Formats: sequence, C-alpha cells, structure tokens
Amino acid sequence: MKLKIGISPCPNDTFIFHALLKSLVDVGSFEFDPTFADVQSLNEAAQAGDFDIVKISYGNLWNVQDKYGLLYSGGAMGYGCGPLLLSTKSNSLDPGIPVGVPGENTTANALLRFWAESEGVAFKAEYAFFDELYRDLLNGNRVQSLVIHENRFTYESDGLYLICDLGEYWEKRTDAPIPLGGIVIRRDLGIDVARKVDKLIRQSVEFAWKNPEESESFIKEHAQETEESVVTSHIGLYVNDFSAHMGNKGEVAVERLQQLIAPESGDVKSLFAY
Repeated sequence: MKLKIGISPCPNDTFIFHALLKSLVDVGSFEFDPTFADVQSLNEAAQAGDFDIVKISYGNLWNVQDKYGLLYSGGAMGYGCGPLLLSTKSNSLDPGIPVGVPGENTTANALLRFWAESEGVAFKAEYAFFDELYRDLLNGNRVQSLVIHENRFTYESDGLYLICDLGEYWEKRTDAPIPLGGIVIRRDLGIDVARKVDKLIRQSVEFAWKNPEESESFIKEHAQETEESVVTSHIGLYVNDFSAHMGNKGEVAVERLQQLIAPESGDVKSLFAY
C-alpha cells in the first residue's frame, strides 16, 4: 500500500520520520511517498484531503476531523517549546503594527489569540510562511512576528526582543503541555491501517533515538538552519516522550486546546483515528 505523507522540513519531523521513510524499520507492505512543506501549506493540504498521512497544527485539527483522525505518535508537544512573539523594537507589542503569523489555522495563531484575549491586547495578524517571518524581522521588512521552531535558539544573538513566550504563557494558564503539531491519517483507510502506521511512527522515533547519526545528513538536507548546535537543540526540545506516544497528558493538552478553539466539537476521543 502506497501512502502519501506530508511533513515539515524541520529537524524534529525529519528526525522522527527518517527511519520510516528510508525503511530502516520494517514497514511491511507499506510504501511512503513523502512531501516536505511549511506548516500552513500542510494545513491547507489537509483541508483539501491531499495526503493520506499529514502533519498539521493542532489548531487545524477541528477543521479536518471529518476526513482525518489523530494518531498518538509523531507529533510535536511538550514544555518550553511554544512559539515566541518577537519584535525588532522592544519587549512590548505595538498594536498599530501588524503581527506576522505563520498561518491562520496554526496552533501559534491560537496561542497568540489566547494570550491577547486573556491580557486584553489588540493586534492585527498578517499571515506568511513561517520561514519568511524570521528573515523579514532580520532584514527590516517586518517589526513583530510569531516565530516557531529553531529560531527560538537564535533570536537573542540576532538582536531581537521577546514580547512573550506564548508556550510558557499557555503552560502557566492551563497546566498542560503545549500541543503544537500532530500527525493525522485519513479515516477512510480504516482503523487497522491507522494502528499499524502509528506503531511504525513510534518505531521510527525509537530507532532515531538509538541511532541519531543515521539521520544527520537527511536532517541537514532539509533544515532551514543547519548549524550543528541549533539542530541538536531543536531535536532535543521538540522530540520527546510525547513524540513516541502522547499518553494521557497529551490527550488532556488536546482537550484544553479544543475547549479554546472548538468547544462545541464534542468528546476529544472522537478526534482520534482509533
């Protein structure tokens, strides 16, 4: 069975999926055809039903739940790993200047709205690709933006100011890990396929942990930032026990986000593939 899979080019995804995509774990009768794209493109592709398996923002989960079910493995969730609201000017948000956001249906946007509504802050969002946002801050084309992934390790040295660590804010207000991105699978493939794919992703993560050198060139081939320390820090932060299986704490995090974004969408268990 050939399955189209969409993930991001970021080190956490390429680290997690390398063994699966290169058949370094026994994939049996499955063949995986990968596409690498930014988070908003993946979100839009999921809404269109373009992939069999796809990494999406948790903020987009409720928009695709009819077509896709959430898997327990392969996602990005944890503590101290949320999006950062950065500025080129100061540590305060300027409500008169648009905030760059990496997509309308991203978890980053949901966390920004959560913070703004809780703190009574007004803002105007401008949506752009996540990798463009940071470059625009550095080249002066943008004043304030949400930044995700490996740039959290470089913003201080690049002279940028932190307005708010939105993940830290979420953790303090909800006492739950930050649900950033999850792996979903087409419901029409059936529960049996979903279980098998979930198990394979878990095996791929475990292989990567045991054999980190195997994926080094694959990760750098796709990464935006290839400096060794940045890549290592990125993987260390975003690939954790929740990546192997989200467990009960992960389900609680998804439920908390559901209460924020889609309180009328029913039981959180119905969002999962099995």
